[in-house]
Amino acid sequence: MNSRKQKLSSKNAAAASQLQQGLKAAMSKHQQGQIQAAADHYRVLLQFAPDMPDALHYLGVAEHQLGHPQEAVRMIRRAVELVPAYVDAHNNLGNVYKELGQFEAAEASYRAALDLRPEFVMAHSNLGVVLAKLKRHEEARASYQKAIDLKPDFADAWHNLGNMLSKCGRLEEALTAFRRAIELAPYTPSAYEDLGNALAASQRANEALAVYRQWQAIEPDNPVIEHLIAACGGEARHTRASDGYVQDVFDRFSESFDTVLAGLGYRAPAYAGELIAELLGQPRAELQVLDAGCGTGLCAPYLKPYARHLLGMDLSQGMLDKAAQRQAYDHLEQAELSAYLAEHPAAFDLIVSTDTLIYFGVLQQVLEAAAAALRPSGHLVFTLEAGEDDCEPGYRLQLHGRYSHSESYVRRMLEDAGLSIKATRRVTLRTESHQPVVGLLFAAQRVA
Repeated sequence: MNSRKQKLSSKNAAAASQLQQGLKAAMSKHQQGQIQAAADHYRVLLQFAPDMPDALHYLGVAEHQLGHPQEAVRMIRRAVELVPAYVDAHNNLGNVYKELGQFEAAEASYRAALDLRPEFVMAHSNLGVVLAKLKRHEEARASYQKAIDLKPDFADAWHNLGNMLSKCGRLEEALTAFRRAIELAPYTPSAYEDLGNALAASQRANEALAVYRQWQAIEPDNPVIEHLIAACGGEARHTRASDGYVQDVFDRFSESFDTVLAGLGYRAPAYAGELIAELLGQPRAELQVLDAGCGTGLCAPYLKPYARHLLGMDLSQGMLDKAAQRQAYDHLEQAELSAYLAEHPAAFDLIVSTDTLIYFGVLQQVLEAAAAALRPSGHLVFTLEAGEDDCEPGYRLQLHGRYSHSESYVRRMLEDAGLSIKATRRVTLRTESHQPVVGLLFAAQRVA
């Protein structure tokens, strides 16, 4: 009997040793970046030991990296059910929830990790990220600060702290945090961008320009930097934002666009919708309508009732992907605005463009193209940011990277394009840095 027990014990020990060797081999593949191969190896291990916590955890991490977050949640949750004190698994489960936008669940996972290991630096930093997403800014700031207290050379935490201090209106502290992040990680482009943008937002153009030039030394071909340098007056006047700038900015902005704009009290689509109702009366769903620079589709609810066919076009594929989720458009197309309009002569009864022409300084070409794309008696409705009437030559590239235009210049360009002005209004488009952004709302009609 004892001999049988000893043989069984030896066999179990050998099996356990083989499993551990297999786990090490899978982890080695994982660390070398062979994610799919590692995931396949973890699955083989789980066929022999379905309740092996490490294999479940690391398979979940791999599934997350492979773009399968729901499967990642299932695996990592099983690991923490088996081992409730599994600190790293709680943290990684929080990471998956964060990606899924389940911020309350992510917070709970990070707090579980911190209950088990109060000095877990990454968990404090990750908690700060989700608290920021939940708009609990002071709590987020405290989490980043705790991470820094534990690890003073943690560049990402300094960077995130800078963003949070900026949101809380503590500009000088934010600038200090951004600069510290750059000292610790001097080849991090986003830190230069955020520092420069914070300086630009406070009208410190020369300091912002110096930071943008440092950033340009790291990324000399980045179109965003070129545009921001121009906005600070460091280059010859640009007549419009480059396609590369617009694509880069809005592809990155697409995920948070609707939430951020809602927080700023964004009203341009609603203003455009109200004016369209005044111009066209009762909607009959019989018009060919173009949402020019449609973004995530915020104008679609105001345009769809008038449209027999509603088209949306934008330069940013990220924005178009979000617009497609609304299922309001009959067709979406990635294109540059002036070129798209020029390729569709007399195609539309109504063209609407909110917060798109603010990336054009010179309006002549795009308004002429819009006029040509309208059918006889068709309408163009658009917004701009209001500039001073004495600005020459009628537009100005502002520090934030958008153009403002004088009303007299816009009127002249519309008339030169053969469009009859039907309405002009000064409106508050949104609030930015606690200040109203004053805009111009225009409606014009193609002369029949």
